[in-house]
Amino acid sequence: MSHSSRSPRTRLVVLGLTAVLGTLAACGVGSPGEQYSMPKAATSLQAPTPQSSAEMESLNTTTHLPVYWLAETDGTVSLYREFVEIQGAADPIADSIGYMLSHKPQDPRYFSAWRPSTTVGASVSPDNVITVDLSEKAFGSKLDKGLAERTIAQLVYTATAAASNAGILTEGLQPSVRILVDGVSGYNAFGQVPLDHNFVRDTRLAAALWVIDPQFGRSTKSGQVTFHGVSAAFSGGEFWEITSRDPAEASDAVVASGDLHTGGQSLDQNEFSFTYVLSPGEYTFSVWGVDAATGKHAGTETKDFTVSK
Repeated sequence: MSHSSRSPRTRLVVLGLTAVLGTLAACGVGSPGEQYSMPKAATSLQAPTPQSSAEMESLNTTTHLPVYWLAETDGTVSLYREFVEIQGAADPIADSIGYMLSHKPQDPRYFSAWRPSTTVGASVSPDNVITVDLSEKAFGSKLDKGLAERTIAQLVYTATAAASNAGILTEGLQPSVRILVDGVSGYNAFGQVPLDHNFVRDTRLAAALWVIDPQFGRSTKSGQVTFHGVSAAFSGGEFWEITSRDPAEASDAVVASGDLHTGGQSLDQNEFSFTYVLSPGEYTFSVWGVDAATGKHAGTETKDFTVSK
């Protein structure tokens, strides 16, 4: 499949003006005084939901910490994960959340509406209740209800992923997140979401398909390159493609493509992983599902990366 077959991104409304979600991505974090809302024109595609939050997490790294972001796909906003390297990390939950609040995602398609918090507190109880304490400044962006709910979910996913990755959760108990603001519970987040109860992962808000490796903009050595990610089952199947980005050529050249297979070889049921031999150059890895009813692409995810000598 060629890049031209991908569906165009829908647009958002910002205070009555037309703007893409990339506005937030370019800023990295939300800007105070601006108001952001969910896409107005959703597509007819219905991407599947990953089967469970447990199957979505395949965390086994201690050198990088997981952080979740938001991105617009198929007329809605969903959660995606990146692994980030944090120098001098000491508290995995607080460090992951602190990065989410104050840094830009690596993939420019991702975004966050959070504002930097002066302090981030985090603790975990024996029954897997993760308590996160933020300053009120973190909630400075003005969001509609849909985007506010997803922004809270971004925090919940990041906190639970960081705790799981660090191995500090009690096995067999579902983790939940209690959110305090300046040490007090019950705050009305973004004027839309009361923080008067513990939050668990809402799997309906997770992206149906995303790439973990290679991450956007990363460089890897030539030879066997690993492609790793997570995908739900789409009604028309799941597919992948590697293209070479040569500035001298008018269009990208397809290097390889195929069906995307999940599970097996100690992978989770909705996890994929394979290798392909690549020579030095600039590449794009694309994955997508197909909606059987329409034949259209759904859940499309792409990562630009470099292969060095």
